[in-house]
Amino acid sequence: MNKATLQIQSVIYKNKKESLLKAMEGIDRAVSVCKKRGILLEADLYYGDASPEAILTKEEIEQIRKSFSNLVFHYDIFGFNSGTARGHNRLGKDCHTDFMMIMNPDVILESTCLWELLSKLNGSDIGLVEARQTPLELAKVYDMDTLETEWASTACAMFRTEIFHKLNGFDYETFFMYCDDLDFSWRLRLEGYKILYNPNAVVYHAKSLSNEGAWKPTSAEIYYSAEAAILMAHKYSNPKRVEKLLKQFDRIGGEDEKRAANEYRKRRENGKLPVPIDEEHKVSKFIGDNYSLMRFSYHK
Repeated sequence: MNKATLQIQSVIYKNKKESLLKAMEGIDRAVSVCKKRGILLEADLYYGDASPEAILTKEEIEQIRKSFSNLVFHYDIFGFNSGTARGHNRLGKDCHTDFMMIMNPDVILESTCLWELLSKLNGSDIGLVEARQTPLELAKVYDMDTLETEWASTACAMFRTEIFHKLNGFDYETFFMYCDDLDFSWRLRLEGYKILYNPNAVVYHAKSLSNEGAWKPTSAEIYYSAEAAILMAHKYSNPKRVEKLLKQFDRIGGEDEKRAANEYRKRRENGKLPVPIDEEHKVSKFIGDNYSLMRFSYHK
């Protein structure tokens, strides 16, 4: 691979400065490794701030630019809560680097992570490569020989910039957050590209568990994940699952899930739902509450 250019981007919302700086330190180290190995020419880091008030001051931004010599740091203050899909589209709209990497702001890269991701994007049919998250691995099934998998989380994933533009980025009109990466993955595969999961590309993704080993979501996470589940079923031509989820949320769901069901009905009444695609289910799979076979699951 010739020396590549890379844009790394995160959408931030009320994140702690200390957490952002830790993430930047990890990115700077990982970029340094790639430059020393001759695989990366330059890297731009974009933070899109969707917070009510900017997290970083002008002085802090200048200090960051001085401190991390391997990165060109950009800070875009949105002035509104964009959600992840719209935010990443805004950051990627004018991107002209060879590759783009989407990552959560609470992700810390292991020093060889970028090198591992870039080294797998060496075939014209490889559209996207996903990193392995720790301590909570997203345990989708993948081919141990080819590394091919059916979809990717953009908690940390890399792809060619031309593919991002070809797909018109993320579907922000449908997904505020959650499942925007799943939808991006399936649309990418409908275009004939493959998705790889590289277990050697390791990132730490901050998550907390209950004493029983279950993930502890916030109210917003419950609402948007429930909303996204219904919308994915609708967009990918699975009306039976739509009705099942609506009934389930109405009958035994919490307040946030009931609110998500009602929001879907409002969209339907107002004609604001996406036109269903993949009617033959060439790429879309609905296996229980998962979108592929899983190697293992966490306690609920």
